[in-house]
Amino acid sequence: MRKITLLLCIICITFFAKAQAPAQQWDEGTVYHTTGEVFSGLVSWAPPIKGQYPDGDQILFKNTGSPDIFPIPYFKIKAFTMGRDSFVVSTNINLKNNPILLVEVDGPVNLYAAKIFKQGFPLLIGSGGGGGHFGVGMEVGTAIGRGVKTSYYFGKTPNTVSKLDKKNFIEAMSTILADKPEVVAKIKDKTFRYGDMDDLLKYYYTGKLPVNNEQQ
Repeated sequence: MRKITLLLCIICITFFAKAQAPAQQWDEGTVYHTTGEVFSGLVSWAPPIKGQYPDGDQILFKNTGSPDIFPIPYFKIKAFTMGRDSFVVSTNINLKNNPILLVEVDGPVNLYAAKIFKQGFPLLIGSGGGGGHFGVGMEVGTAIGRGVKTSYYFGKTPNTVSKLDKKNFIEAMSTILADKPEVVAKIKDKTFRYGDMDDLLKYYYTGKLPVNNEQQ
């Protein structure tokens, strides 16, 4: 009885982990290979789960109209685009576990986002019933701590970056977004703080304040 219950738990956890992984999505894009070659077609990448790729992160590429998929490891890529997003690959030793960076701001000093998928812990909720001879009722509920974790880095190149944190936020972001003084003013008066990166970047690109800041 205990062995069967344990087996069911393992099956449910395995199924849950696979179901919660980032879904594969294809977008038109271009890959800039370290050999200097440039490939245009369909590109797929999602923040990896920790330990998903033993040899490091990778992207998937295929020619438009072709079913053949080609995995390309990060160390063979300089940069790539996927839809409207641009990515670069960093050789910085501090980013060896997540070397693929999303370019958030392209300027004299760039802002990059490093993303990794947190699988979290599966939460199994008993159904309280069950049938047959086993009397086991079980269903998979949700995950604790699941989602994409984003860390920000800044620098003139992806290989010479520093991590953005609460201590350097005002100075660094004021430099990165210096081409828009009205945005810098909102950083310095603390309308936008370290935890408001999504809203800050939206304001930088659109000029629209979040609803909760419009009266400020």
